[in-house]
Amino acid sequence: MPMAAALPLLPTTAPFATRLLAVVAGAAVMALASQVALPAPVAPITLQTYALFVLSGLLGGSLTLRAVLIWLTAAALGAPVLADGAGGPEALFGPTQGYLFGMAVAGGLAGYAAQRRQGLGALLAIFLIGHALVLAMGFLGLLDRMDVASAFEGGVLPFLPGAAAKSLAAALTLKAVGVALARRGGLEAGE
Repeated sequence: MPMAAALPLLPTTAPFATRLLAVVAGAAVMALASQVALPAPVAPITLQTYALFVLSGLLGGSLTLRAVLIWLTAAALGAPVLADGAGGPEALFGPTQGYLFGMAVAGGLAGYAAQRRQGLGALLAIFLIGHALVLAMGFLGLLDRMDVASAFEGGVLPFLPGAAAKSLAAALTLKAVGVALARRGGLEAGE
């Protein structure tokens, strides 16, 4: 089996236009992932964190943070880029505000960590910790709207199975992309 390409797959030394395109594409991916939403008690269950952690491996921490900030800025300006087509300040600073801002923090940190630890187990651990951070910030964001028990039961517990599944899926996706790129590079080099 060929070695996987190193993470992030897009280095910060890439040309400006390439990085800009990647950041804008990352924001678009976050918007698309937001549209896959299943109802849950406090906030919908989406593919946002799966997309976030795949982006963190592809783009690294700095560019992922920028992509998430563009996505959140678009939401603040009223673009329907959040779950269920929501947008505007009310949606951005509503019950899901902690999760949304947690994604910015977790995406940046996960991208930074993924550059240093790239094995499947390490990526899985990084993404599980990232999900824990998003859920913790989401939980804290709910505390001004509900009591601690309700915030935990509605804002954390329903997301735990998905967090585990999306962490594993993101780690497997990055490893598969890395292997495919390494294989392609080897074919182009005549190996």
